[in-house]
Amino acid sequence: MGVDLGQRVRNLRKRQGMTLTKLGKETGLSPAFLSNLERDLCSPTIENIQRICTALNIELVKLLDDNNWGKDVIRADKRKIIFEEKDQIRYESINFGPGRLDGLVIVVEPHCEYEKEWTHPYDEIGFVLEGELIVSLDHQQFSLKEGDSFYIDAMRKHSLSNHTDYPASSLWVKQITNHH
Repeated sequence: MGVDLGQRVRNLRKRQGMTLTKLGKETGLSPAFLSNLERDLCSPTIENIQRICTALNIELVKLLDDNNWGKDVIRADKRKIIFEEKDQIRYESINFGPGRLDGLVIVVEPHCEYEKEWTHPYDEIGFVLEGELIVSLDHQQFSLKEGDSFYIDAMRKHSLSNHTDYPASSLWVKQITNHH
């Protein structure tokens, strides 16, 4: 994660008039942990960051990457990796800034069972670029191949996995209408 993640969280929290205690109650994380995170004294998991994003009503991509705001082209080799668990999953940002569509390229490595379920306050459309991706929606699994697409409603539980010997890449797009 970026070195300024803690400062971004602090700025958003204060801008919304939220105390560490209130943020802790909304995320299930301790105020002490949140204080350490804001001072960049710890490395949060992606799950903890997603909880914070939900509580602060900000998209994960927007919190983690603002490098390409206002640009019209992001080269593949210049995409920022905003989260990575080696040999499991990688999130690459396609974030053009406020008022514009947001996207991610998610690469799920071979034989990865990434069962952590996500929810967030926006709808998403996904498209499998290559490989075979298992998308679980509310515990119902869909095996999707290259060219297949899917829709995930806001606040719907979902997770990803890849049972093959090859990486699975997918493109995720959302339109955010509520900016902070």
